Amino acid sequence: MAHGAAPMQIWLVVAFAVASVSTTSSAFVFKAGGTGEWRVPAQVSNNASAYNLWAEHTRFRVGDAIAFSYQPGNDSVLVVDKAAYDGCDTNSPVDTFADGNTVFTFTRSGPFYFISGNKDNCNRDEKLVVVVMRERAANATTTAPAPAPSSSNGPFSPPSPPPPSGIEISPAAPEQPSNAAAHPRAAGIVAGAAGLAIGMLFHALV
Repeated sequence: MAHGAAPMQIWLVVAFAVASVSTTSSAFVFKAGGTGEWRVPAQVSNNASAYNLWAEHTRFRVGDAIAFSYQPGNDSVLVVDKAAYDGCDTNSPVDTFADGNTVFTFTRSGPFYFISGNKDNCNRDEKLVVVVMRERAANATTTAPAPAPSSSNGPFSPPSPPPPSGIEISPAAPEQPSNAAAHPRAAGIVAGAAGLAIGMLFHALV
């Protein structure tokens, strides 16, 4: 019985050692356009959308989210395909949000197309393309850009082209030094656990 229980003990020790050294990636909630306000944007040079100029300078990863704020009943957010985006077709969206405070999470990499549920607003560049990259590596360190101040104008008054902004939502604990020298005692515990696991595995095999 004691010999048969050894594999289970080894598994528990290995699982503890792996959990002790694993880290989680960070995710961010970005405010659409830098302010989060979803409305007809200001006209910018070269007939480019202010929302898309913002998105081109913002890096989105799988697991991140984007927040839209608008007046329910007057506007909405539609997730559409490229053809509907190009033609401001509001008839067959992939998804529709109309609660006034929409937070959409990116669950895959690739392009996402957003347009206003008000076709006239969409024709006036209330539309956005977001290109999402692969999820962050577990041991990567990422810093969220500073949030931009929100505007107090009316729901459809045009804002200035906003800077990128994001809010870190995971992990909640403060960032700790990542090198082993900064935590010699913790490093010793992990090394000891790993050594114990290897020794017990060898004992079980022989």
